[in-house]
Amino acid sequence: MTRTSNASATFAGPLPPDLLPQIAGFAQDVDLHVVRSDTALRLAAPRARIDLAVAPASLAVRVEAEDISVLHMMRDYLLYLLDQAAPGLASGEDWQGDILRNRLPPNFCTATVRSVRRVAPRFLRVELECAETGRLAREPGMHFALLLPPRGREPVWPRLDGAGRTVLPEGADRLHRAAYTFVDLDPDRGRFTFDVFEHEGGRTTAWARTAEAGEVVGITGPGSGDLPPGRDVLIAGDETALPAIRWILAASPADRRGRAFVEVGTAAEICDMQRPEGVTMTWLRRDRGEGLWDVLSTADLPGGPDRYVWVAGEKQLLRKAKLRFRTTLGLGAKEGYFAHYWEA
Repeated sequence: MTRTSNASATFAGPLPPDLLPQIAGFAQDVDLHVVRSDTALRLAAPRARIDLAVAPASLAVRVEAEDISVLHMMRDYLLYLLDQAAPGLASGEDWQGDILRNRLPPNFCTATVRSVRRVAPRFLRVELECAETGRLAREPGMHFALLLPPRGREPVWPRLDGAGRTVLPEGADRLHRAAYTFVDLDPDRGRFTFDVFEHEGGRTTAWARTAEAGEVVGITGPGSGDLPPGRDVLIAGDETALPAIRWILAASPADRRGRAFVEVGTAAEICDMQRPEGVTMTWLRRDRGEGLWDVLSTADLPGGPDRYVWVAGEKQLLRKAKLRFRTTLGLGAKEGYFAHYWEA
């Protein structure tokens, strides 16, 4: 990866003795590659890198990325980690480098609802019109964040403050944020679609059921969830991961081999999925007492040296799967992706 954008800062003040281990733990939970020593930490993603170095009374950080949009997202993520591990440490930072300030975030845009239709018993497909569909299609990443303003209020969108940090509206203007997977992007027409999994009480579910053509929503991204590598694969997820699994299988090379497992509630939720001939598809039904962990707790690693394991779903299941594949079976740091899409 060629890094063309960078930013750096030094934070002064007393540091928690476990600052670097805390940050490393947060980063490992989202599957970043982590390299740590007693006084330094590196967090690596496919398109960016964060370096941290501690001194007796200061923390020096540097973020490098392939473009300014990715730089902004990684710097916001770093500041979030610092807020969790050392509240107040990053409040007075003076950043140097490629910093955008006092404007809309570079990865933000708005979109307009065109239609909503049912495509499965518990899935609604939303089509949006968006002038930045071309950018969303060009940049890597399967996922985006949907930002829903409160009903009946003029939207207040995220802004960058004087330090270049994203500020989200609060109080009555607070936005609902949820991550989704692109189903189809059409840059020529400036449109894209995504699927909403219906669950009672969900804010996005309620919105999708009543959304009208012309409604405006916010979009940030794309981010995370690049198409997995590997000729030999194990892919698994519940219905919340179904759009991502559909994307992965449809985009897979013809010679890919392996197994895909999807957990759903009933037979009515099973659907046809385009996939390579060498990938077997198994549907697990909760109404028959079947579940993902039944499979993942005994599954072997994919065969061959070019292997990859991709698992997404509920947080506690993901923790168990990651522990088993990484620690017990010895799956390498670059040979798997484990993402929790929701918490029980």
